[in-house]
This record gives sequence, C-alpha cells and structure tokens, in this order.
Amino acid sequence: MRLPRIACTMDMELTIALCAYNSAKRLPRALEALAAMREAPAWECLVVDNRSSDGTGTLAAELGARLKLAIRVIREERPGLIEARRTAVEEARGRILSFVDDDNVVEADWAKNCVEFFAAHPRCGIAGGKIDAIFEDPASRPADFEKMYAQALAVRDMGEVARPLTPPADDPPCGAGMTGRTEVFRRVLLEIGCRLSGRKGKALTSGEDTEIGLLIHKLGWEMWYAPELRMGHVLPASRLTREYLDRLIAGGARSAAWLDYLRGREPGRGRLAYLGRWARSEALAAKMTMVGWMKGKKHPQASRFGFWSARYRAEAAGYLEMAMRQPARRLEKVLAAEMKKS
Repeated sequence: MRLPRIACTMDMELTIALCAYNSAKRLPRALEALAAMREAPAWECLVVDNRSSDGTGTLAAELGARLKLAIRVIREERPGLIEARRTAVEEARGRILSFVDDDNVVEADWAKNCVEFFAAHPRCGIAGGKIDAIFEDPASRPADFEKMYAQALAVRDMGEVARPLTPPADDPPCGAGMTGRTEVFRRVLLEIGCRLSGRKGKALTSGEDTEIGLLIHKLGWEMWYAPELRMGHVLPASRLTREYLDRLIAGGARSAAWLDYLRGREPGRGRLAYLGRWARSEALAAKMTMVGWMKGKKHPQASRFGFWSARYRAEAAGYLEMAMRQPARRLEKVLAAEMKKS
C-alpha cells in the first residue's frame, strides 16, 4: 500500500489536476481556459509532469505566472498515466478532484459546477459531463466521425439531463473531465490499487479511467453523467485518421478481459478458461497475420488485417494476465474489507 506524500488538509473545495506528458504545445490553451473561469470557489491547479522531455513543467510554471494562476508543478518520474493520476491523488488538497487533460478546454463555470454538483449529490463518488469536439482543422473532420471516432476519442453527449450511470449498461466517465471526491479516489488508487497503466509514452494503452470508475462503483458510490460539467476536446488532424483510430482501439483491447469482469458482464473464471481464451485470441492473431502476408501490402484491406492481428494479440495478453494473476479473488476480498469501512 502506498501512503500519501502529504497530509490531506482538504483546506479548499477543488483541485484541478492536469497529468501531462510532453504537453508544451497543448498546455497553453488548457491553462488559459482555467484562468478564465468565473465564480470559482477556492481551488488549486496541479500539473503533474509525467517524465516529459520538452520542458512541460517549466512552461507550466511560466504560464501560471503570466496568467496569474497559482500552479503547483510536480514531477513524476515513473512513466504511465496511472502513476501521474496517483501522484495527483496523493498531492490534491481539495475535497473534490477534477482531472482535466492537456487538450481540454473547460467552460467558464467548470469549477463552480463541479463543487455544486457534488454538494447536491452526496452519494456520487465520480462524475463526468458533456465533451464537445474542437477540430484544429475543421476540414479534417471525418464524415463518419460520430459513428466511428467520437466514442474512442472521448467525445460525449448523453443529453441535457443528469442521470446515474449503472454498469454494465453504462460505462464510467472517461478520463477527460473525470471528477470525484478526493477521499474516494485515494481509497481506490492508493489503498485498493489499479492494475491498468493507461498511456505510457507513445503507447496507446488505455482503460485505467474505466477501471477507476468501476472500482468506485463497486465500493457502493454512485456514478453520474452531469451535462453541466462541459468542456471541449481539441482534436488535431493526426488523430482523425483510420490508422490512428485502429491503433487506439487495438491498444485498449488488452484491458477488455479485466474491465468486463469489473463491469459484471462475466463472473470470475478459472485459470483454464482464461488460458483457453488466450489461445483462441493468439490463434486469431496468427491467422490475421498470415492472411495479411498472403494478400500482400498492396491489397485494399491490408491495413485491416494488421489491425485485427494487433487487436487479437492485445486481447490475448489481457486474458493471459487474468489467467496468471487470478486478480478477481484478491480484489473481492479487498473490496469486502473496504465496504465495511463505509
């Protein structure tokens, strides 16, 4: 169990945390939006520099001074988004903790609405809101954006009415704008622990935000969609290609087995069951690799064969982890112990 680095003073209402990796180009717009918030309660801005090599931490401090925005910059040398999130959870001084990405542009009433929503919903442990797409180049918007890209790129619109999210029909809020009670985040990330790493460098692995939300729900807290928590998500043209989308989906496939267990879609299975799924996924990956090789790179569907091969390989790795670690039994014991504390 990891212990907090500082005492939890909880002397302010809200901490807004930006977990940043090589974010020098994206950070200014995100921090300018935070500086422009109005009617904000007592809050702090925390930038976790996750082993950046482009001067992200120095730039954040300089922008804070220019924007008259009090920013605490903390360097986290351990790579991985989950490590940056743990650091933010350890260091947060606010009762509510809101994760805002370096490519997010919050509305002017973001801080005010975060605090008011949780005051009005005392059983809510985690919430997320409406996320609009902001295209850096409007001409780069794919014709099938809503159908193919929006969900994968954390663009959300579930209407104008707040409602609870209940697994397995509903997934938790995505990491962009994920907001919750700091004490609850600490129980999940520092005491129970998460097994998914999230992004590491250029690797498009994902799922740690979904894991956090599902664990919070398993502890008996409610999850909510709150449309008043509204932000924009800046999307460069480089993320609006089918190649990037395929890499993103394949990178997230490794977490599928574990997340399906947490969602309640599948009960805990024995080691042999997971080994069987591992073997099946490995066989499918090999088949797609072979078919792609036989068809050749000039085949119209060559990239699709590569995508399915990568996706099945990632799924196989996830099933193998489930078989070798048998995490379900340990988790249920930990959750049962945590529930007694509630």
